[in-house]
Amino acid sequence: MAKIRDIPHYEFLKKFPDQNIKPIYYIFGPETYLKDQVLKKISSKFKDLQASDFDSVTFHADTNSAIDVVEQLEMLPFLAKYRFIVLKNFDSMSVSDKNLIAEYSKNPVSSSILVLTAEKIDERIKANKTIIEKALKIICRSPYNSSDILRWLRDEVREKKITMDTGSMEFFSQSIEFDYQIAANELEKLIIYTKGKSRITLDDVKDTVGRSRTNKVYDLQNELGKRNLQKSLTILENMIANNESAVFIIIMLSNFFQLLWRINALQKNNITNSEIERRYIPEILYRFRKNNIGYAQNYSFASLRKIFALLLQADIDAKSLNLKDAIILETLIYRICKS
Repeated sequence: MAKIRDIPHYEFLKKFPDQNIKPIYYIFGPETYLKDQVLKKISSKFKDLQASDFDSVTFHADTNSAIDVVEQLEMLPFLAKYRFIVLKNFDSMSVSDKNLIAEYSKNPVSSSILVLTAEKIDERIKANKTIIEKALKIICRSPYNSSDILRWLRDEVREKKITMDTGSMEFFSQSIEFDYQIAANELEKLIIYTKGKSRITLDDVKDTVGRSRTNKVYDLQNELGKRNLQKSLTILENMIANNESAVFIIIMLSNFFQLLWRINALQKNNITNSEIERRYIPEILYRFRKNNIGYAQNYSFASLRKIFALLLQADIDAKSLNLKDAIILETLIYRICKS
């Protein structure tokens, strides 16, 4: 049997209104905010607000048994068209409980909708193999880069009937940590700041969304791009004094040097700088592209390989050692400039 495809959250949210009803929806992945958004979208279709106390129940795997869940699924709706049953953290259930849910999934009740949420799906487990034959699998991955945040933002502004031009959205997506919950909070802050106006400008975004953080990170990247050790350390000292997260700085620098690697690879394949600027680095605001192409000339493939190793070690140290962030980051910046 062919492997059932995992549907990304954004694809599901876009196509859900026109999809056929499934008896089971299996929402999984590390991104809690997205899982809640997907669950909210499903519940808006099947959950009758007037009958919610009678025909909608949410269970938690750590406090409820599968017997409780199945009993509710097998009841007929009282007022609504469907019984809407949610079981959160399904992956933490015991094997016997999982098997009971799997047994139900073989012949689900047509008037009930079951939504499972989990951190991950281990398809080696027999129960999961059985369930996903009847379920729609929706994966909620954490954002990998600013392009993922940008795609999320486009959907959100469309949903909220807000207008933002491309430059404003790009600046927003590059100004925050790669975390959908943080992005949602920043967007809400932006909406409050602009007093609900329908058009949000680049100046609005600059005034509200992590202004000092963004400028400092970009300043640090620019000085590292020039291999200016003294200015890089001065900017870093300022960021540390403002309690900037070491992990955030390392993530942003990793993205920056990945960009320089990509530019070098394109140049090696005889792609002209003007073509790179025009077509190959769309996630970078246009006015910054030429600078980044120039910075790539300052770092060979060999030095970039060393830098990636340095970034990886710094990330491990920041998450596992009891060293001060300042020591880890200052050492990292020094070694990058000397690589």
